[in-house]
Amino acid sequence: IGNHEKVVPFACRAHAPPGVPPVMAPLADPNNASPVRWHEDDVDCALRHVAHALLVEPGSIPLQDGGDDPAPTARALEYLRKRVGVPRDMDYEAAR
Repeated sequence: IGNHEKVVPFACRAHAPPGVPPVMAPLADPNNASPVRWHEDDVDCALRHVAHALLVEPGSIPLQDGGDDPAPTARALEYLRKRVGVPRDMDYEAAR
C-alpha cells in the first residue's frame, strides 16, 4: 500500500473537532486537518486487513490479539468510507 502514511491519519480525523471556520459540507471539511493519533496503529491494522481481504481470502490472516476498544477504529473506517469517491460513470450497484 503506497499511500497508507496519508490514509491512516486522514481516517483518524474522525475524532478531531470540526475545523475553524466551520463549513457547510461536513464530509468535505478541509479545515479539519488535525487527526487524533492515539489509535493510528489500530486503524492501520484494520485497513491492512481490509486490503488483504480484498486481495486474498478474508479468513487467511489472524486477527490482532488484544487491542483497544474497537469503536474508535470503526468510526475512523466509517469516516473514510463516507469520503471515498466513486467515478461518475459507474452505476449505483457497482459503486456499492
